[in-house]
Amino acid sequence: MKDIGILKQALPYIRQFREKTFVVKLGGELLALKECLDNLAHDISLLYQLNIRVVIIHGGGPQLSSVAKMLGIESRKVDGRRITDDKMLWVAKMVFAGVSTDILAALRQHGTPGIGLSGVDGDLVEALRRPPRRIFNRETGEEQEVDFMNVGDVDAVNPRILQVLLENRFVPVVASLGGDAGGQVLNINADTIAAEIAAALPAEKLFLLSNVCGVLRDVNDPASKISYLTTESGARLADSHGVSGGMLPKLTAAIRAVEAGVRRAHIIDGLQENALLQEVFTVKGLGTMVLRPEDEKAYLEQG
Repeated sequence: MKDIGILKQALPYIRQFREKTFVVKLGGELLALKECLDNLAHDISLLYQLNIRVVIIHGGGPQLSSVAKMLGIESRKVDGRRITDDKMLWVAKMVFAGVSTDILAALRQHGTPGIGLSGVDGDLVEALRRPPRRIFNRETGEEQEVDFMNVGDVDAVNPRILQVLLENRFVPVVASLGGDAGGQVLNINADTIAAEIAAALPAEKLFLLSNVCGVLRDVNDPASKISYLTTESGARLADSHGVSGGMLPKLTAAIRAVEAGVRRAHIIDGLQENALLQEVFTVKGLGTMVLRPEDEKAYLEQG
């Protein structure tokens, strides 16, 4: 009977999100674990069966670093962002294709048809090569000029190919590469691509799944998790150096998506079993939610 109670609790959300679009970004650290990938594919397949449209965006950072190391290619990052020289870009194109195939196979196991593509396909993500810029490195506490090389910033998103696939009941699986007008392939942060695609569709929700439980007030204390942030309070936290490393692009992406029209963005721990379903179908959720300031009052009254 307990399971029936859980189903009844979820019913209003099932009605609310039917035919809506979710963008789910899966971090490479999750995809490296077969059991975790299977659990996530199972959760996404359940959403699919409930007529929720899902677009998956994936990274592959750990896999990219691992393969680069095996090939003797140095991995360099500044403030959580990877510097991508020509050799690293070659590795990224190879590794991301393999990660996409693993996700598609996991979805297939649960009866969900996926289609693998990257931001280069169908002119999905138009990007500009990031020029050298001065960066405050939060890890060293110093400002430095950094050339990210074959790293792109999103200039525009043309979601038509995704809309065609969603209308025909496919789950698009998008690798975090884009292209410029000259045909140059560029490596783009997966959180950033997820936010821009979510805004362009537009999506009802954006989920950023990694191996952390959300935004923490104290990075060494999981109990210090912040359950929700408005776009304004989140921006203040980022500007005050309250987050750093890999969490900074996640929080920045979540804020960007909500400001651009996505109703909610969620940063959650994908290692927890059924984490995605708990975040969708329960009031409390698991991670850190980002919402518009004008929605804060209604959210607090609901909780």
